[in-house]
Amino acid sequence: MMNKITGIKSVDFKITASGEGVVNWNGSTELEILIKGEYKKVNNHSLPKLRGYSNKITRINKKTGKNFEGIKRPDDIDFQETPLYISQNCIRHHLFKDENFNLQDPQVAKEMEKLLCSITGLIRGYVIPKKEYKRTSALLITDFIETTKNGNFEQMTTSGSKAKQETKSGTDKSNSMFSKTTFGKTKYEAYASISIEQLQFISLDDQYSRQAMEPNNETEAKDIALKISKYLQDIGNDEKAEAIYHKNYVRKGSIFTNEAHGEAGILLNDNAIDVLVSQMKFLLENLAFRQAKGWMIVDGIKVDYNNSSLAKNMFRIKKESSDTQKNKGDVKYAIYFEGMKS
Repeated sequence: MMNKITGIKSVDFKITASGEGVVNWNGSTELEILIKGEYKKVNNHSLPKLRGYSNKITRINKKTGKNFEGIKRPDDIDFQETPLYISQNCIRHHLFKDENFNLQDPQVAKEMEKLLCSITGLIRGYVIPKKEYKRTSALLITDFIETTKNGNFEQMTTSGSKAKQETKSGTDKSNSMFSKTTFGKTKYEAYASISIEQLQFISLDDQYSRQAMEPNNETEAKDIALKISKYLQDIGNDEKAEAIYHKNYVRKGSIFTNEAHGEAGILLNDNAIDVLVSQMKFLLENLAFRQAKGWMIVDGIKVDYNNSSLAKNMFRIKKESSDTQKNKGDVKYAIYFEGMKS
């Protein structure tokens, strides 16, 4: 039997938030609206992001009794089945927006150590297409799902004076009608997870197509490791936080351990990982933003330092397991890579 990797393999979060209004719209959609006692199709209904929503519905022809595909009406929208949500992309944008990087800027590829000495570079991840540098995000985050499910249909009009306004074709402009699916007070639930395996190792080798950057030589690679160490020590106020370079890191359990199968790279030690976990926890706890005439603020988070080796305990915080560990305590983070002699 293979030796199992022990220690904290992920740090998981359950997030609760609240707000008001819609912060993430999906644009206009086609619906059937009751106009003067008759349902008519309109294409100017503004709809927020709803999980799994489709505006198609199967109806029965009252005359023939046969089914046909129709367009939904506002009262056909079921917020239990298709709840409001804030997309994970929107959440990621606001989590990391204080670190402004234009990854298309050629200067970024020339100064990759600056990107690696940032929360964006170390946790959020990135892709530099021109150089094929990449760092997989260590942060998994779900959409923020709204839980009150109290949406409203609002019919509105924009009134214009026929005497004073005309359309582009020169005809009189009549009153225009439009509608929205809106929300008042909202509550959200979401989950996030930091993968320790993805967080702790920074590859400087293109062996497995995950090269974060390409140093010119080993001396430069060691210098980058020192810069990352200094950055982590400064933001975490922890002198023991270290980023350690080695020219032949091999994932534990690998059959072949020579340089032909390993990677040159940088490994973050336990203190360095702790600094980044604390920074991510702070960002999640303090997430708040206004957007699209709505707002959202995180009310609180629960944390699980998950050191279980059982597959069924992955994301156990979502199952509200009694085994969750609120604090790190004396348990170390799992180490997935080790430096091997060539």
